[in-house]
Amino acid sequence: MTLTALPHDRAIATRDRLWSSAQRARLVRLCAAVVGDPAAAEDLAQETLLEAWRLQDQLTDTSSPGGAEAWLNAIARNVCRRWLRARGSAPKPMPTADLDHGEAHDLDTVLEREELVELLDRALGLLPPATRDALVGHYVEELSHAEIAERIGTSADAVSMRVSRGRSRLRYLLETQFGDEAVAEGWTRRDDAGWRATRLHCPQCGRGGVELRHGEAEVAFRCPGCDPTGLAVRLPLDAPAFVTLVGDVRRPSAIQSRVAAWTSSYWDSPSPACVRCERPVQTLTYVREDVERWSSRHGWYAECDACGEVVSGSVSGRLLARPETRAALKREPRLRLLPVREVVRDGADAKVVTVGTADGTPVVSAIFLRDTLRMAHVDAATTTG
Repeated sequence: MTLTALPHDRAIATRDRLWSSAQRARLVRLCAAVVGDPAAAEDLAQETLLEAWRLQDQLTDTSSPGGAEAWLNAIARNVCRRWLRARGSAPKPMPTADLDHGEAHDLDTVLEREELVELLDRALGLLPPATRDALVGHYVEELSHAEIAERIGTSADAVSMRVSRGRSRLRYLLETQFGDEAVAEGWTRRDDAGWRATRLHCPQCGRGGVELRHGEAEVAFRCPGCDPTGLAVRLPLDAPAFVTLVGDVRRPSAIQSRVAAWTSSYWDSPSPACVRCERPVQTLTYVREDVERWSSRHGWYAECDACGEVVSGSVSGRLLARPETRAALKREPRLRLLPVREVVRDGADAKVVTVGTADGTPVVSAIFLRDTLRMAHVDAATTTG
């Protein structure tokens, strides 16, 4: 399911009355003032923008910035009141002195409404189908959780969880994969991303300075040299299995070691379980057409039919998680992935994925059958064939 832009006549009427990055920052402060919880204010501000986008045809006062601001403020207050009612709390007194008057009324730098819709379309398209359907049903179609549950064949509690997780994942996508656009359009700020450099080396390029982000929502790694906007590893901390695995671990090398051990055991398991609800899941292969390296383009994923949680791992990640590879990387952290070779194994076409030195000397290799991705052999000697 995708979301479409406003009809042309409605878009023309309101395209110049949206919100700047400063306006979104003001919304965060407004929500924090109403609910008294700065940690929840970011999510509430984003929910306000989602609801405003859905109700955009109700913005009738487009003649002045103040009219658009008052309309947006009303939506924010309703969102905050719902959040407070769900927790049995009352709204806090409004400290209006904390709201910058000039900033609140400066709407000269605005988004085009169609641009906002397009960005949401693209981000929602990357969510798991069940999570996307729950999010769209809740925010766009205004269905109850029971109605959504009946439509997609699950429980109302599962829908509630998917809506909450979908909101978190949408924010994550806007901060990472769509980071440049989200920063330009005021959805997030680059300095809030929380990345810090480590002494870890990237197995793709062998260079040091792999970055780690360890926040309340996730633990993630990326290489600024290989792909500064992509993620090499991402563990959402609203999944109990990942909280147990790395939630309290702070040392980057310890996190990396735990993730590698978990990766090896999870994809080698004959009966893996969902990282969220612990129900059995089935593993299937995938192909990512947007990735050039064969060993990163191919891999496995497991989607839980019960809660919609999806985890995935690449062929290269499987080799890097092997005990032989981890031991080799401990001895020589600058090892990297070498070009993939083609061979024939047991009468079938296969690929040799190798970790080696900068001069091309192989250290650990694994043979994967091309059609099934079954790992047929691992060799920790100097060569494999």
